[in-house]
Amino acid sequence: MFAGKIGLLLLAALTIPQNGIVAAGANQMPKGWGADGWGTFKLSIKNGGSKSARVVEWKAWWEANGKRIGDPLSGNIEENVQPGNEWSKVEYAVLPANIAKAAKPNAARIVGEISVAIDGQKTPYKFEVEVPEYVLPEPLKTVSGKYVALSVMESRYKTFKHVERTMKWMDEAYGRMIDLTGETPFDGRKMTLKEAPPHPWWAYAGENMILNTDYVASALKQSDEGGIPFGWVHEVGHNFDTLGDWYIWNGPAAEWQANFKLGYAMETHPDPTIRMFWEHYPPGYPAPPGDHPLIAGQEYIERFFLPFGDVYLADPSRKWDSMTSDEMHSFFQRIQRIYGWEVFRQWYRTYRKLQDAGMKPPTTPEEKVALIAAILERNAKADLVPVFQRWRFPVTRQTVDAAALKYKLSQ
Repeated sequence: MFAGKIGLLLLAALTIPQNGIVAAGANQMPKGWGADGWGTFKLSIKNGGSKSARVVEWKAWWEANGKRIGDPLSGNIEENVQPGNEWSKVEYAVLPANIAKAAKPNAARIVGEISVAIDGQKTPYKFEVEVPEYVLPEPLKTVSGKYVALSVMESRYKTFKHVERTMKWMDEAYGRMIDLTGETPFDGRKMTLKEAPPHPWWAYAGENMILNTDYVASALKQSDEGGIPFGWVHEVGHNFDTLGDWYIWNGPAAEWQANFKLGYAMETHPDPTIRMFWEHYPPGYPAPPGDHPLIAGQEYIERFFLPFGDVYLADPSRKWDSMTSDEMHSFFQRIQRIYGWEVFRQWYRTYRKLQDAGMKPPTTPEEKVALIAAILERNAKADLVPVFQRWRFPVTRQTVDAAALKYKLSQ
């Protein structure tokens, strides 16, 4: 349900051409944004002039019925746009609930300007984006397990037949992640899978794990057919990175960590009947048509995560900082297969000891990777530097030993 008149969603505003430059802003979520929910909008510059232009930055603010409200938005760009070419970028923002309310019966707007420099002279070009509010058409109903709750629209329970089994599966996956990491997120408070208006992702983590309403029906259908939704377990995995500052060095590393915990939970899950839908094949291994069976957790790891790194290894031009989350997973899962899960159970617990001792996490990706290697090889009782180097990680015997000494791993 939309608040106010929607108008044209995809085209928000164009500036009057100046120096051949035309700026525009466009809402990327035509259904609307949820109040206090994430959304995306695209900024673009067309260079119809004869000179090279440099997109420097953008800044904007929320408006409700012509009144500026809330904190400003901004971003640095530094991109060159040659004559006849176009630049664009998708930006993310949250629609504050108070702004959505203040704009009624109309839609809130993002109003701003993109600064473009030509011959060293910077000129602002205005844009506007209309952001209608999306409200779920019915209230949510919550069903609670021991550790995890599910809160989705009431009518979904009319066709969702295996609620109890699904929540039991989620609770048990949660318990397995405690066993792996030794951590209990949110001081043991229950975490909730909560349906919400459309947003830029399938779901995102937190004490409330925000489910995109567009994908909830398919997740419930998978549960009824005997397969626990991959994404639900994945988001729980994110919540267990209470010490993530120690070992997460970029976005793909965060996604690997969520899936690594998912892998442990599904491989060691106490219910032998639990399955996941096998929908994706690793690169380099063509998928047969229509092959989407339900498979056990260990088989999922063997058929997807383990071989995923082959293409990366075969391409010497790829550097370590280009690795995707699944390529990282492939690397660390191979170490796990050789040396066992206990090495990683103690790996997580080592970080807890360092944290509790008042030590500070490494600050650079290279330092984090060196400490990762140092802890793993002490738990595995093996020299893992050549293994890390084979995957082109930036470690040497000297950097790993220095990390071990700095963090007193021998004590």
